[in-house]
Parts: sequence; C-alpha cells; structure tokens
Amino acid sequence: MALFKRNPNKIKLTHAERLYQAIIIIIVGLVTLTCLFPLIYVIGMSFTGQAEMVEKNYFVIIPENPTLLAYQTILKKSNFWSSFLISVFRVLLGVPAALLLTVPGGYVLANKQMPGRRWFMIYFIITMILGGGTIPTYLLMRDLHLLNTFWVYIVPAFGGAFNMLIVKLFVEGIPTEIIESADLDGASEMQKMLHIAVPLLVPTLCALGLFAAVGHWNSWFDAMLYIRDENLRTVQYVIRELLLSSGSAESLDSLGNTTLVITGKVTSEALKMASVVVALIPILCVYPFLQKYFIYGMYTGSVKG
Repeated sequence: MALFKRNPNKIKLTHAERLYQAIIIIIVGLVTLTCLFPLIYVIGMSFTGQAEMVEKNYFVIIPENPTLLAYQTILKKSNFWSSFLISVFRVLLGVPAALLLTVPGGYVLANKQMPGRRWFMIYFIITMILGGGTIPTYLLMRDLHLLNTFWVYIVPAFGGAFNMLIVKLFVEGIPTEIIESADLDGASEMQKMLHIAVPLLVPTLCALGLFAAVGHWNSWFDAMLYIRDENLRTVQYVIRELLLSSGSAESLDSLGNTTLVITGKVTSEALKMASVVVALIPILCVYPFLQKYFIYGMYTGSVKG
C-alpha cells in the first residue's frame, strides 16, 4: 500500500499556474505543428501517384497508395546526380575555406595590445553592414577569372567578418592564467593559437562550420549569376529550375539534356517534392550530430564569468 501513498514533497500548482502551463503546451504544440506540417506535406506529395493526386486536388498529406516512381525518375537523371556531387564538393571545400582565416583573424582581433585594433574592428563591422553589391562582386569574380568555374563557389567563402567576431569573443573569454602560463613556457603566438585556442574553439568551430555548410548547400543564386556550364550547377539551382518549370511533366527538362518522358503514373508535382526531399536528406543526417555544438557555439562569449 505504500506504493500508492502521496508524496508529501510534491509541489502543488495553483489554478493560475496550471492554466499557464496548459497555454504554453498549446502554443508549443501549435508551433511544432506549423513547422512539421510543410515537411510532412512535401514528403506525402512525393510518394503520391497521379491518380490519387488528381482525385485529391493535388493536396495529399498521407497517400493511400504510396509509390516510389517520383524518386526513381529523379535518381535516374544524371544531371541531378552531377549537381548533387557539385554541392557535396562545394560543402567539403567551402567549410574549411570559411574557417581557414576565421581562427587567426579572430585570435588576432582578441589581442588588446595589437596596434590599430579599434580601426580594424570598425572596418570589419562596416563590411558586415555594407556589402559591395551584386554588380561589383560580379566584376570582381570576372577580373579574378573565376566565372564559370567551380572555384567561384569557394574563393568568396574565405574568411567572414561575423565568424571572426564570434571567434574573437570566445578567445577573449579564455582565462588569462592559461595564456600567462604559456608565455612563461616560452610559447609563441602561433603555438598559443594552435595548442590553446583551437582545442577550446572546437564547439564554436563546429557551430560556424554548420552555418557554412547549410549556407553552401542551400545556395543557388551564385550558380545562376556566375555559372553557365550545366555541369557546374548546384543541386539547389536544379531544384529551383524544377520548381519554376511549367506543370507539364514532359516539359521538366531542367534535370537533364534529354526530354523527361512520363508514362502518366507520376505528376510533375511529385517530381518536384521528391527532389526537395532528396536534397534535404544530407542536412537532416548531419544536423543531429552537430546540434549540441550548434547550441553551445551560439552562447559562446555571451556570458563571461
């Protein structure tokens, strides 16, 4: 009978507190549903055949007769796979490029004895607020002979004022005793950066790397602006062209050089949704492993003890 006895230490909530918690749960549930509904809708539409799509007026959440025809059609197109690989290589090279100058730049800016430190800070903040613009950037890429090359995706990714300021805030939070002990051991600035700052920066670099990876993977505007070679287009650009194409399945030629032939069992809407799902899978696979670093990195430097 002791198992059914009430816990005397249990906190009793008032009616106002229970009402408050109920309202919070309802709000969080509605926000969660709002975030999940578009994803569920896209996935459901990607598995829907033509007959069911027409019967339900192109609005299907959970298909009654799911089919993989849309995915089979998308994955058979060589142009989709080539653009997918271009995006993968862009992420693999673009993320290290984004972090290569970020760490030394932020480390140097954190040094309060650096001459002209204040003016450098003002300069980097101005570049964050005022961009060069599309036309000057295009002219710069042209003069650097980067147009219609893969490196036009990578070279502009080097550095980044925002990332350097994040690294600066973290380095300033490193206890001075650690730096002073390294000075007593005769460590150089390069050794202090590589052996003290960088190991402590791992969570922050993971967060910044995740930002850079998502930015590279979702980017399509630079592919439209700088690239004319179809073999160098990113997967997001191909998906954009697919989403902007007409409703006729036979006209969806943006996935390859040959005409897409549909037998009447899959619609263009299913093809569009399937392409979105395929492009979304890599980010969904990577994000759960970096989530803790993402949360930690965002709070880095915000609170100092």
